Amino acid sequence: MDHPTDDLPLLELLCAADEVRAPGELESSGPHENAPDAVVDTYVVDGGRLLLTLWRGRLHEVIYQTPAESGEDAERRNDRLFAHYGQGGGWNEILDNGFGKTYRDADQRLYALWSYMMDFTTFGTMEFHQVKW
Repeated sequence: MDHPTDDLPLLELLCAADEVRAPGELESSGPHENAPDAVVDTYVVDGGRLLLTLWRGRLHEVIYQTPAESGEDAERRNDRLFAHYGQGGGWNEILDNGFGKTYRDADQRLYALWSYMMDFTTFGTMEFHQVKW
């Protein structure tokens, strides 16, 4: 049985900006609030929005603002997303602050955030994470 989360677009972090395929209809594009030399493109996708951050000519962050219908759907979606962005290397939970969880990949090159309060999931490069904070 198909779930809405099965159709969420999967992107490749660090791919060249001109190789990023639009995952849906472009809703807005503008500077990143904490990294003015980065651009955030917001796309409308089934189930919500996808925010792509382009920095230094590459895709550095993907935010899935796609709340699931149930806890089971959220788990299914996150399993798929974490498997894709972790590239088989696995993730280590670093922090649970009561609103969400922070993860690092095994190589410490990527980070992930899952806001269980809003059910948004973010994947990005540590290089960009350090600049935006």
